Amino acid sequence: MEDYLRIGILSSPHGVKGEISVYPTSDDLNRFSDLELVYLDMKGKMESHKVEGCKYKKNMPVLKLEGFDDRNSIEPLRGVDVYVDKEHAIPLEEGEYFLADIIGFDVISDTDNKKIGVLEDYMENAADQVIFIIKCDDGSTKYVPDVEEFILDVDMDENTVLVHLIEGM
Repeated sequence: MEDYLRIGILSSPHGVKGEISVYPTSDDLNRFSDLELVYLDMKGKMESHKVEGCKYKKNMPVLKLEGFDDRNSIEPLRGVDVYVDKEHAIPLEEGEYFLADIIGFDVISDTDNKKIGVLEDYMENAADQVIFIIKCDDGSTKYVPDVEEFILDVDMDENTVLVHLIEGM
């Protein structure tokens, strides 16, 4: 899945014409307006679907996908992750990175510059804050918020994440 970036999760049918609401996981809500093609993760198999239209309802995108013309046909897609390929991702600014690209990076402690583990995954909490999941070399797992107080540097050349951990993390 490293060639794809998740931009949302299909939420619930909208109306009776095959439209579906999307819970966005992308920083840019407007990015849905320009979509021509999306990929749906159908049990590990990526299926491409043309986007026929997009509108917004209560700050949530509502997509119309080709081939889904009524509520019954779109209903089974509830909870399915929506992706774009990296070629059609929003361009990054200097110093930005895609979260999916740093999975597997070594995590280094700022106190002694030693590796403490590997960035295993990330999740978003209800407040739209990203939490890094670090699988530590000692077998434990640490959850570190992606805020500048704890994530000091991400080095894309060295494949490392420099972190500041506090007691209790």
